[in-house]
Amino acid sequence: MSAVLVVDDIDVVRLTLRKFLERGGHKVTECASADEAEDLMRRWTPDVLVTDLWMPGRDGLSLIRAVRLRNARLPVVAITGGAPGMTQASSLDEARQAGANRVVMKPVGVQELLANVQDALDQATTAAP
Repeated sequence: MSAVLVVDDIDVVRLTLRKFLERGGHKVTECASADEAEDLMRRWTPDVLVTDLWMPGRDGLSLIRAVRLRNARLPVVAITGGAPGMTQASSLDEARQAGANRVVMKPVGVQELLANVQDALDQATTAAP
């Protein structure tokens, strides 16, 4: 079982992601903002971070960049519905450039989410010295 931190500003999305991840056997902690998540991660490190990219205030891209400065190996799965005025491909590229291991588009299904989380965890494990 992996400890997963889910960050999304929309309550129903966080609940859905939680249910999906718990079905896969993961233990889930939730945050409603990038600031809340970064504050939590100063005291605790999840096994994997699942974050929305486009949230009011501080976005998921800045969270991913901050995480990468402190922990280059933490698996990160970015989830996005796209951004206003930006193509889906641009959102995917931005997330990868920020350091996301995997990027999925909303709406995400349970199997797709679980597969991407597992892929990110596997990638981090094989990259470890």
